Amino acid sequence: MLDYLQAGFWSLTYIFLIVYAVKFKMHGIPLVAICLNFAWETVALANSLIYMRSIGPLVVHIAWLSLDLIIVALYLFHEKNSPKKQKLIFVSGYIGSTLLFVLLFKCGYMLLSSFCIDLIMAIDFLLFLYSHRVCKHWISYLIAIAKLLGDMAAWLFYRNEPGINTIGILVLICNISYLVILLGKKGNEKGKSVHSTHRRK
Repeated sequence: MLDYLQAGFWSLTYIFLIVYAVKFKMHGIPLVAICLNFAWETVALANSLIYMRSIGPLVVHIAWLSLDLIIVALYLFHEKNSPKKQKLIFVSGYIGSTLLFVLLFKCGYMLLSSFCIDLIMAIDFLLFLYSHRVCKHWISYLIAIAKLLGDMAAWLFYRNEPGINTIGILVLICNISYLVILLGKKGNEKGKSVHSTHRRK
């Protein structure tokens, strides 16, 4: 049940991120998180296709990678006027992360790598609050809540696996902190940034 919940909540997180990007014409997910998540899902889908034991994980990875593709496309569209160097960093990061995950998967660290990504993403989202505009809007809250519940369900489901319990607790602390800070930020529901003085193109 928890495994289905984490899949469902993370699917909702992706959908809310897409809605956020379309509504505010800006990405609601940090660049590092996009690269790592997209790379991991690419390798996870390939792994499911090669070593398919059941249809369930394959369907989930297809859905997640499809949603990731939309998020990446929206990110590149909204950053189309950004310096080429930034786009090169994104592509290089994606390729490098993909190669790293191929190696980790072959060494049997698929699950551990996914939780390490969750921790990096949770920290990156916290930093994102202070380095980018994040609109105080119900979509922002839904992203934070869905992400928190998805990560928590995954942690509870896999907590007995080596190393997972500690990482899961750290992820939970970061996710709760993100939600609390987001709720405490000043802004309005019409898309005003919680960092109104932050300059953006």
